[in-house]
Amino acid sequence: MRIIGGKWTGSILWHLKDGPVRFNDLSRMIGGASKKMITERLRQLEEQGLVARQVMDTAPISVQYSITKFGRTALGFLDELRKWSEELPNGLNR
Repeated sequence: MRIIGGKWTGSILWHLKDGPVRFNDLSRMIGGASKKMITERLRQLEEQGLVARQVMDTAPISVQYSITKFGRTALGFLDELRKWSEELPNGLNR
């Protein structure tokens, strides 16, 4: 739970599952989390080996993030958690 239990961690991993995402796009996808919070979580996930960071050689410079092979191992239970939350009685999943 220490690895993926942080707020927004599951959402970040989930949004990276389909391929690399630029930081600003990821920030828009998550909505509700500040850019500072997303940056902190991405740094933690990178340190833990769940996310890879790549600086793009563009003008202006941009950064994109992708889920690692190890990070993909979390997607199975994140999907199960999503399904479980959708089955909760009305009002409990809000």
